[in-house]
Amino acid sequence: MSVHPAPGTALPQGIARAGQTGASEAEAAQAGSRRVSLRTRVLGAVLAINLVAAVVAGAVVVVNARVAAGREMVASIEMAENMVREVAERVATEPGTSLAAAFPPHLRHLRHVRISLEGPDGRPAVLPADGAPAPSDAAPSWFARLIGVSQVTRRIDVVADGMLIGRVRIEGVPDDEVAEVWDDVFDFASVALAVNFAILTALFVALGQVRRDLSRFRDGLDELEHNEFACRVEPPRTRELAEVAERFNIFAETLGAAREENAHLYARLVSLQEDERRQIAGDLHDELGPLMFGLKASADSLARLAATAPAENAERMVARARSLIEIVERMQVANRRLLTRIRPAALGHVPLKDVLSSLVGDFRQHDPDRRFALETGVLADHYEPSFDATVYRCAQEGITNALKHGNARSVRITVGEEGRRGGGALLRLVVADDGEGPPALPKVSHGLSGMTERVRALGGTCRLERGAQGGARLLVELPIPLGHAAPVSPASAGGGRVRSGPGHPV
Repeated sequence: MSVHPAPGTALPQGIARAGQTGASEAEAAQAGSRRVSLRTRVLGAVLAINLVAAVVAGAVVVVNARVAAGREMVASIEMAENMVREVAERVATEPGTSLAAAFPPHLRHLRHVRISLEGPDGRPAVLPADGAPAPSDAAPSWFARLIGVSQVTRRIDVVADGMLIGRVRIEGVPDDEVAEVWDDVFDFASVALAVNFAILTALFVALGQVRRDLSRFRDGLDELEHNEFACRVEPPRTRELAEVAERFNIFAETLGAAREENAHLYARLVSLQEDERRQIAGDLHDELGPLMFGLKASADSLARLAATAPAENAERMVARARSLIEIVERMQVANRRLLTRIRPAALGHVPLKDVLSSLVGDFRQHDPDRRFALETGVLADHYEPSFDATVYRCAQEGITNALKHGNARSVRITVGEEGRRGGGALLRLVVADDGEGPPALPKVSHGLSGMTERVRALGGTCRLERGAQGGARLLVELPIPLGHAAPVSPASAGGGRVRSGPGHPV
């Protein structure tokens, strides 16, 4: 079923967007796959800031440790040098005193300094053991290389009576200072990691709650998109989000009130149109019908009178009378078709299912070379007058468009009640064909535009799209008025449907 209306007619927004739904959904899905969640963004930003802070703090620690270790080592060497000189003077003034024996134990374990003795010949001298504790664990080699403090060495000669009796070697060793810096850095890093883990965990939980709160707004917007204006969002605990929730609820309430007012106005408009159609149909039937009947009766009387007329005029008068009778009969047929198109006489008196079957039967009778199939599900005998008329007009317009514009060879009509979001029921009408399908840039005819306005007046949706197997597909969904849904019978509860097509009487 395709639509090719007169140029210059714009397609309503609801139908114009239908042809772009597939592409827009695909683009949205592709864009969504490239998006990053708020939780990931915030946690990533915090991690990045912490990494930068760790790098900066590490650089500062290394620079400060390098300067402090150098100063500490130089100060320790100077202090050790003064102490060693005092020992050397005592050894020089006390003849017979051994340098190793005179060397005090406390000089052997100075911080940042390693002191060793050498004999006059340059061989190392062994100092007696003093039971000092073993040195603490050193820092990792990579950290020591990172600090990069070079060793400093000084030698002091010990002379007694003008003779060299030994030599003291003082070496500046930054291992103790580096080990202390490493311990401080390790403790600080452990605390920082624990604090950052706690912060990230708290952010993860908090952002998860925010995400759940935002999902409520997403669900609410989804309901608004499906015309469920009774939806409300429970205010979250977060003050800012609670204010947004409050405004959202007011917005939904305002939309619902506007929707109800528009629906009332549209329903009133449709009712007035139906009343006008009913009045026009009555006028055509009551006024034009008797006139055509009288005209036909007069033509019949004229034909009978022609039989008594002179022979030379009788044949001509009879021919004229028969011509008038044929014209009147064609006018009567056209009048009946116009009456049916304006308002079917059975509508409101015969069950809706039978009215639709009669409609499909009329199309089959006037176009026997094409195939028509009607599939009906659960249907009430009657809904509201404007509702029944809208369903009938949509089916009529859909079939007409399929034959006239889509050049379809077969048309399938499916109609029945179904459940909908938020409770209640809706009536779904689908007219599918195997024709050329809707054009790439669809335009709407007056018939399709009027059908869309009728559906919108009743709070429903109407869209024309390309079928999955080709052709066109007209989908109409109408919310059923409260109290008018069809009662559920065992057949309908089991999903049974009534089909009418070739080989099935309509």
